[in-house]
Formats: sequence, structure tokens, C-alpha cells
Amino acid sequence: MSVSDNKYKENLKDATESLLKGGTLLSEPCKKCSGIQIRKNNEIKCIICGNKTSTETQEPEKDLSTSDQLNYKDSINVKIVNRVAELVGKIGTDTNLIEEEQILRVIDYYIKILEKSNFINEILRLSNHNEK
Repeated sequence: MSVSDNKYKENLKDATESLLKGGTLLSEPCKKCSGIQIRKNNEIKCIICGNKTSTETQEPEKDLSTSDQLNYKDSINVKIVNRVAELVGKIGTDTNLIEEEQILRVIDYYIKILEKSNFINEILRLSNHNEK
């Protein structure tokens, strides 16, 4: 296992923990690698490269209603599905096996995030249903 594999797994584990503890998936890609970012406790972290930025200087976002949260999560899901489709189209077109392996890892990350996002969506839907 290479150092980048270990770093990637560490970033993914941190991202998972952040989501489970109330972190938010962001629709804006990482400025460094275009990866998916998570915001938690005034910090934004890319799950692919680990790039961190502070949100203290940015305007705080307003709290979203449950239905707004569902729409937001659904839009993230659409973006992830579109990105995965784009990456799947690249499989087998590159003769560089290292780049191909990296594409497959990114697809795997996106799928894991999509699964967690779908789980969160279901919780929000149930919460919204119970509020009525």
C-alpha cells in the first residue's frame, strides 16, 4: 500500500466521521483538485486531497428547512451521479494505468459519498414525515 493510499483512506475516514457528526457535503468542488468537500466546525476539507480552508471569513449560511435540505442533498446527488458517469466514460480510454487506478478510486469515493447522502436523505424524509 502506497503513502497516497494511506492518505486517501485517512481522508475518507475523516470525511465519513465528519458526515456522521453533522458535517455537510458542499456543492463547490475543491479549488486544488476539484474533489468533494465537507464543511464542519468552520472548516472545509476536501476528501480527495485533504486540502483545508477556514470558513470563519466567509458569510455564514442560513439554516435550511428540512425540505430545502432535501432539495440540496438531491442536487448534490445529481452532481455526484453526473461526475461518476463522466469518470466511468474515461475508464479504458487511458493507457496510463496509474491514472486509471486514480479514476477508479475517485469513483469509489463518490459512490461511498452517494450512499451516505442517500442515507441522510432518508433520515431527513422520515424526519419531515414525522413533523407533519
